[in-house]
Amino acid sequence: MLRFLLITIVFLSGCATPPRPIPPELQYVAPASQESSLATLVGSHEKSTLIDDPTAYVLAVDGKRVMSGQQGWNTALPIQPGLRNITVAFQSGVFHTQVDLQMQAIAGGKYQVQFSTDVQLFGANTYCDFWIIDIATRKPVSGIGCGNIVNPYER
Repeated sequence: MLRFLLITIVFLSGCATPPRPIPPELQYVAPASQESSLATLVGSHEKSTLIDDPTAYVLAVDGKRVMSGQQGWNTALPIQPGLRNITVAFQSGVFHTQVDLQMQAIAGGKYQVQFSTDVQLFGANTYCDFWIIDIATRKPVSGIGCGNIVNPYER
């Protein structure tokens, strides 16, 4: 019995181990150029009364993790002009997904992640489409990426 208890404690203690921090070299650092020579990118958010607010946000820029995550969805993220690989993510309650998009950023440009999803209280909860727009023109500057919604309660 004591052996079983010790084995159980060992297994459970492994579950309580905090996640490893992301190494600094894999974290996105905003460029230190003048504001007018950079572009900015921001996420988007919809209010919902029955479920957690659906939110799309920038997860990574050129493979480097944006550390503000979902909480920073409405903070303008400075990015270098040029062809950028942007990983965007969606979260609403337990439902989530992510996709990679490409965009051509220009100096002084202001961009926003847009999304369309079937995640809702009694929805199918299967997909989220993402694209990036130029805020000034409201026109897309990326293609559409489709993410399959992950529901951790369905296996």
